[in-house]
Amino acid sequence: MVWKPVCVKEKSEFKIGVFDSIDLVNSELWNDANFEENIYLSISYLKAIEETLSSELSFRYLQFYNQKNDPIGIAVVQIVSIKDNIENHEEIFCKVAENIRKKLLKTINAKVLVCGNLFSCGENGYAFSDSTSPKDAMAMLNAGLKRIRESDNINDNQVSYYLLKEFWPESFTNSDLLKKHDFKGFMIDVNMVLPIHEEWKSFDDYLASMTAKFRTKAKSAFKKSVELTHRQLTATEIEESSARIQELFDNVVDQSEFSLGELKASTFIELKRAIGDKLKFTGYYLNEKLVGFCCATILSNRSVEANYVGLDYEVNRSKALYQRMLYDMVAFAIEKNLIKIHFGRTAEELKSTLGAVPLDMKLYIRHRNKLSNQLLKPIISSINPSEFELRNPFKANFTFG
Repeated sequence: MVWKPVCVKEKSEFKIGVFDSIDLVNSELWNDANFEENIYLSISYLKAIEETLSSELSFRYLQFYNQKNDPIGIAVVQIVSIKDNIENHEEIFCKVAENIRKKLLKTINAKVLVCGNLFSCGENGYAFSDSTSPKDAMAMLNAGLKRIRESDNINDNQVSYYLLKEFWPESFTNSDLLKKHDFKGFMIDVNMVLPIHEEWKSFDDYLASMTAKFRTKAKSAFKKSVELTHRQLTATEIEESSARIQELFDNVVDQSEFSLGELKASTFIELKRAIGDKLKFTGYYLNEKLVGFCCATILSNRSVEANYVGLDYEVNRSKALYQRMLYDMVAFAIEKNLIKIHFGRTAEELKSTLGAVPLDMKLYIRHRNKLSNQLLKPIISSINPSEFELRNPFKANFTFG
């Protein structure tokens, strides 16, 4: 543990505690600082992640206090090692210019300090009290990352980048204050979000709000997937099917672009044990064989985040498995009276056929070396989110309030 004061503004001093394990934090004060009761910042969630992924990632936890030792903020940091062949890591910077990227990453035994949650989208890696100004909050996050780098547990020469992920549009004005600390901001692929209309009392109401074309598309997916069955799995059932779950998850990972963090079947088991019904783990079966799964987290703001899927791609092609998962998520949200589904990135056009709309997301990055940080500027300007055709499945007279 490292415990030192840091001055983030004139005449105001704050203390920063840096901890190597979630077991070492003051749990009562940590919970007090999780002001909005974010499940991704709960000790039970973080403990499950740390215990199952500590061989792949290093974790650090920041606690911020004012002069009276009152908790005013917390943050989670993962230390990610970038290794092996550089060609496997181009997606770190979202398709950056090839020649500049190679210059910056040619020494590939680098480490990235990631402030945020590698396993969810959005502002799930930090929380600050309402009394903490956005200016101070961004300054403290920057100071916390520096403090971690200065700790004895990290080789300074290997820490190349600081990355803060991800900010929603309503926070851009505040998060842009990170630029005063030499961070460069850039847009990443959008998060597809479906608001649940208050008039949708059933899945049939949802279908009725669509045009005939997209209603037929939905019914076609259900017809193709009629042989599939699905049910919620307990932690014990996830454990019993862990080998198959890992296989299905690896299928998707192998098809995906680069990701800084990947879960394991054991993580799903421990997360289910840790947060219970807040983790919705749905298994899909064909002739009693597990052919897919969908993992989602129920959030305290009456929304649900579809986190991860695992697929048998042969079944997906013949039985519209992934589409069925998406429609089932809509039905679940309506049944549980939720207000929003975060479908995440990727497959944007497909998700828009369900009514999901794109929500911008922004990351911030800084190189520890001032010269290399200056070279980031042309790289950042070259980054563009993936393009896709946005579909609107709803009738012309249907609007969200």
